[in-house]
Amino acid sequence: MSKPGRASATRIGSRWQRARRPEHKLERREAILEAAVAVLDDAGVEGATLSAIARKAGISKANCYRYYESREAILLAVALEECARWTDEIVSGLAALAGSGDRDAAAEVFVRATTARPRLCRLVSSLSSVLETNVGPGAVVDAKRGFHRLLIRSVVALCASLPDLSLEAGRDFTTLFTFLVAAAWPAAHPTPVVAEVLARGEFADMRVDFAATIRTQARATLRGLAAGPA
Repeated sequence: MSKPGRASATRIGSRWQRARRPEHKLERREAILEAAVAVLDDAGVEGATLSAIARKAGISKANCYRYYESREAILLAVALEECARWTDEIVSGLAALAGSGDRDAAAEVFVRATTARPRLCRLVSSLSSVLETNVGPGAVVDAKRGFHRLLIRSVVALCASLPDLSLEAGRDFTTLFTFLVAAAWPAAHPTPVVAEVLARGEFADMRVDFAATIRTQARATLRGLAAGPA
């Protein structure tokens, strides 16, 4: 998730034990997010505790509270960054389809951008149940505004590629697709015990293929919405 110029967590941890200048505070916040990404990829959402994030960033747990109110606030910020990159790829892919009216190709743009981002899928599937808990109204408002701006970008790009699709229908699709990802990801990545049970032949039809599921549903949803009144 590193951005150009983003300072490494190790370097930040060894400098400015108490960041005072604005640029130092910004680097510390970015280092915490970088550490959160590393922990998240290694241990998942449940394992991304504030203690683990602070340890990875090379700062104290108490110091983390100077920059983020909770570990959920940190993960919420990571989710917004991941969603921004996801949106960039979707908008870029849809730009190549501008005016085409190719619904299946448009759906595939969403599917391809999503399956390439397991970190995003983990966060989206935990958004309501984990990330939006233990945070104050201010953090939620900022996150919702950020997500909404990204949603609008996707909707506009989608409607440009499908001229017969209304903005309302485009918004419905992007919203429903996000809900689909949130539901399908954990079902396709069950706990080890559930995975062992599903490996039995009698439960074969209960296994969920993430990519196949979101592809089928995205195409069906987009076709249905596009067939409605503009």
